[in-house]
Formats: sequence, C-alpha cells, structure tokens
Amino acid sequence: YTQACLESLSKLSYQNVEVVLVDNGSNSSDVEALKEMDLDHLILNEQNLGFTGGNNVGIKYALDNSFELIMLLNNDTEVSPDFLQPLVEEAIKTNVAAVQPKIYQMHTNRIWSLGGTFNRVLGKPLTLKVDNSFENAIDWLTGCCFMAKRSVFESVGLLDDRFFALCEDVDWSLRAKKLDYELRIVPNSIIYHHESASDRSRTKTKEGFRSPFRQYLNVRNHLFLVRKHVPRRFKLIAYVYYTFRAAVFSIYYLTRGRFKKLKMTWKGYWDGLNSSIK
Repeated sequence: YTQACLESLSKLSYQNVEVVLVDNGSNSSDVEALKEMDLDHLILNEQNLGFTGGNNVGIKYALDNSFELIMLLNNDTEVSPDFLQPLVEEAIKTNVAAVQPKIYQMHTNRIWSLGGTFNRVLGKPLTLKVDNSFENAIDWLTGCCFMAKRSVFESVGLLDDRFFALCEDVDWSLRAKKLDYELRIVPNSIIYHHESASDRSRTKTKEGFRSPFRQYLNVRNHLFLVRKHVPRRFKLIAYVYYTFRAAVFSIYYLTRGRFKKLKMTWKGYWDGLNSSIK
C-alpha cells in the first residue's frame, strides 16, 4: 500500500510538495524496505502511537519546518495526478479550516467519503457518500485525507491523542468549527482508498475480521465524542442511545461466541464514560 501511494504522489502535476512518511513502529524488515525508497523525509516511531500519535508526529515536523499547508494522507490511498491544485486553492481561503477531496473506494466508482455530519442529539457521526450531499454544511472531514493551513493547526491544535484511532478526525473537525472555521469538500479533487486496510485482517478469526481492540476503540471513542461535543441538554439521550448500542453489540457477540469482543465492548463503554477527556 505504501509503495503504491508514494508512486501515485510521484506523478503529481503540482510540484511544490514534500512528503513526510511516518512509520508507526513497523517490524525491522518493513523499516529497511522503507529506507530503500526515495523519500523526502522518513520518521521512524519506535512504537505504534496510533492514528493520532503517528499523524501528530508528522504534523509537528511540518510545523517545526515552517510548512504553510499540511495534509494528512493515509498510506492505503492512491491519488489522481491533478488532485492537489484544487485543494490548495480552496485551503488558502481566509476562513477555511480544512479541505477534503472526493474519496472513492479503490478501483470502483463508489464514493467512500464526502465528509460527514454530526448528530448533536445522539452524538453520532455520519459519513456522506452521495454526490451533492456535501453542498450542505459539513461537520467533519475524514483523517484519511484532509489539508489545513499551519495557522489552523496552531489555533485548533493537533489530533487528540486520547482517541488513539477512530473518531479523532470528527473531534478535530468539531473543534475547528467551534472556532468558527469552515470545512469544505473539493469535488474536483479525487483520490482512491482501500477501505479498512489498516484495521481489518485479511483472514477471519473466531472474533471476525476486526480485532477486539478495534471494537474497544469504537465504543469508547463515540462516548468521548458525546462528552466533548454533545450539548448538555442532549447528553442523557446520547448516553441512552450508546447504552442500547452496546447492548445490541453484546447480543450479537454472544450469539457468535465472540467473547473477547463482548468483553472489550463493555470495557470501552466503561472507559468512555470514566476516562479523562475534558
């Protein structure tokens, strides 16, 4: 995935670009393979810092080296040669916090993401996947690929490391909107994404294709969103909704004998309500 992503970036028509590749604690053989690639910048983390920590290392590097525009880009993506210019033109506008391309599922004409909305009653993020649906207000952009000015990161801050992975992009976007920034989709900028390449196993285990830890993050981090971004008057409704959701997960995992996921569902529920997040 990483090599294909880098090859697509090498064909960009927009040339004023430096690629910062952050390796998030891979094994030594993978690291050696990365070192053999022709890279602008390679940063090697000694351990897996999660989606948040890995990206934050790259963002900090870009800020420290005075990059004016900073883009997050998953390594399981491939970009169109002309995708960058429209993003740059939109991102530099005064009140824009961040911009996102139209993201298709790899090798298909099915849209994977056009940004998303956030239900402030339930605390539930929803991904938009239909053309023109993004013309209404966008509440969040996917961390799979978005671009923001350095001044925006300096105002909004980095990704919240407490999320580790999942929902951190929703949180960052909502924090930007609270500062009265706009989020925009740029539909004539197109990239492609291998859906769930980073959190879905290629082989099915007793617990399914996704790990119990991923289920833990899913449950916990949605509750983090409730605590951080749902108005006080709606919080009880949101808590009831996510309690019901955890119960539904539990029934499903019991019937399938996925007891590790059952345990991690309720661990995520407990930590989502009790871990420090304010």
